[in-house]
Amino acid sequence: MLPGRPFLFVADYIPDFIVALVTEYPIGFVFFCLLLGGAYAFFLYYREITRGLKPWTQRVMMVFRFLSVFLISFLLLGPLTKQKNKQVEKPIIILGVDNSRSMVLTSDSTYYRKVFPKSIDALADALRKKCDVKIYSFGGHLSNGFDASYNGVKTDISTFFNEVNTRFSNRNAAAVILATDGIYNNGTDPFYAARKITFPVYTIALGDTILKKDILIRKITVNKTAYKGDKFPVEALVEMNKCAGAATKLTLSQGTHVLETKEIRANSDHSVQKVAFLLEAKEKGVVKYSLQLSEMGGEGSTLNNSASFIVEVLDARQKIALIFDSPHPDVTAVQKGLEGSSHFEIDLLRAGNLPKNYDKYDLVILNQLPSVTNVADLGDLLRSKASLLFMVGSQTDINSLNNLKPGLIITAAKNSFSESQPMVNESFSLFSMDKKDIAVYSEFPPLQCPFGTYQFSPLSDVLFYQKIGNVTTRTPMVMFTHVGERKVGFIAGENIWRWRISDYVQQSNHESFDLMMDKIAQYLSTKEDKSFFRIHLNNRISENEPVEIEAEVFNASYELINDPDISITIIDAGNKSFPFIFSKTPKAYYLNAGLFPIGEYSFKASVKVGSEIFQQSGKFFVEQVNVESSNLVADHNLLFRIASSHDGEMINRADIGKLADKILARDDIRSVSIYRQRMSDLIGNPWLFALILALLAAEWIIRKREGI
Repeated sequence: MLPGRPFLFVADYIPDFIVALVTEYPIGFVFFCLLLGGAYAFFLYYREITRGLKPWTQRVMMVFRFLSVFLISFLLLGPLTKQKNKQVEKPIIILGVDNSRSMVLTSDSTYYRKVFPKSIDALADALRKKCDVKIYSFGGHLSNGFDASYNGVKTDISTFFNEVNTRFSNRNAAAVILATDGIYNNGTDPFYAARKITFPVYTIALGDTILKKDILIRKITVNKTAYKGDKFPVEALVEMNKCAGAATKLTLSQGTHVLETKEIRANSDHSVQKVAFLLEAKEKGVVKYSLQLSEMGGEGSTLNNSASFIVEVLDARQKIALIFDSPHPDVTAVQKGLEGSSHFEIDLLRAGNLPKNYDKYDLVILNQLPSVTNVADLGDLLRSKASLLFMVGSQTDINSLNNLKPGLIITAAKNSFSESQPMVNESFSLFSMDKKDIAVYSEFPPLQCPFGTYQFSPLSDVLFYQKIGNVTTRTPMVMFTHVGERKVGFIAGENIWRWRISDYVQQSNHESFDLMMDKIAQYLSTKEDKSFFRIHLNNRISENEPVEIEAEVFNASYELINDPDISITIIDAGNKSFPFIFSKTPKAYYLNAGLFPIGEYSFKASVKVGSEIFQQSGKFFVEQVNVESSNLVADHNLLFRIASSHDGEMINRADIGKLADKILARDDIRSVSIYRQRMSDLIGNPWLFALILALLAAEWIIRKREGI
């Protein structure tokens, strides 16, 4: 119901509160309601004049009847009350304070823990005389207030500016005050994030801009996974400041066992050197290694002298056979895409020289096989347990392929192909894809796909659909299905080598294409877990992240159940136990065990299903986040650029007490009046209902008293 034009205003004008009545019908209908009420009252009581009623009695009853009929008919017009409330909003000052660890890793830590919080409180109190002050602290995330705990393991200044822009875009925001050392190690460049702010920005420059004597491990480069028996490289980037001519030792350890020590000597005041180690994966599981720099006298901080990393050692690589009838650039593209992964060993096989036994292979990729030129005997392959990936092209014998009953039946005329572009299926869930990679896939060139009818199980999972011209079809281009216990995949198109080239054109690398092939091969080659009790847990957890564990329980028919309770005990390195009970989700289980201190932990979980008890165990590491200690040189130039580009000013910490006067002296710091409009339905007003009821009741009482 849309309100029409107002026709009645309250007689008393109140500047801060204005009320009007509106209806959805034209104003003439109100006069019709008046006429209806008057006519009803006149014809009802006109004959009563001859009965000897007193004139005042007759007039009172006529007025009561007129008002009640008028009000009832008026309510049929759907009247609304429109109220305008005037509210005065003070100017808002947003104060953002850096609450990250880098603030207290310098020699001025005592000031920031004891004096600085009082200065912030005094500044806020001075601004509250005229303004509304909102205080936030930021580190890895934004939070209300400032508790001076300095426990942020990362610094993201851009998030603060983004939140300010979102929360105060339509408010009387007058200024932003940013108190930080200017060091950020997460998010985007704060200078560009602050461009969205349309009001003045003042910055309080904290920290120390002087480069002090310090040695630190800037970065560690290592593969997260390795295979038992293999050797893998580790590269540490060591930075030495103000240490020209001095030497330190870098020690690599596994637990308490020292593996290797190397001496590093600084050749200048600012020396950055790469130190390489070669490790051997001797034991299966998750292994933690530590790097430690020997301390050097006069360092500003020694917290950045150590770092650790974790490597998951797997028992064996997945073996893949890539079979082809004749050389083709698609074979090379797939080979190159998988060779960069440490998960696989790849054997190239010609169709004329196939092995008798495929048991050693986890996945077999068939490029355009069976082909029209060479109908290879695939009986041994089909009798094996290896997963299959069919790459269909112009040389594929479609009829022979259909006779294998691989889970996809293509009915197509001979030599009938179409140029089809890949369209990502947004509901695909077998493995995750990054938004960046999805954008790259969407720009891939078309493949030459068999044109016809595709028949497949509705339980199949489609990664890419075919887009022919401007029409997105439901025909699969890349899909996965099951045939019995076997996983089967299809790439229904030729010339995927163009995809790898397109990836390089877009990004100057092949990362997105190689990652796609890696995930396809990893899904197909991984054997499904047939256990009745499964625990899902990331074995590497940052110290600022909660330990989150998911669990699944299956019955004998492999149906998910969540009737029994799951108990789990987490045990730290000191053998202290932390027992928990999982919460139940609609079909599974979930546990948020909260934050744990840095260290190594093991767990034991158990569940009783009927008379059987299932158990799972494992371990995980809570890793220290060292990014805050890797750079302690304040960036006041960034703070100056932000303030000067937003009609503000950068001040040092000694002038915090003067900042309130500077801001309050601005001409644009003023309160604003805001009118807020509210509509309410008059039909639901209880007082109006009571008035109509009172009029009718009073008229009825008078009529009964007069004997009418």
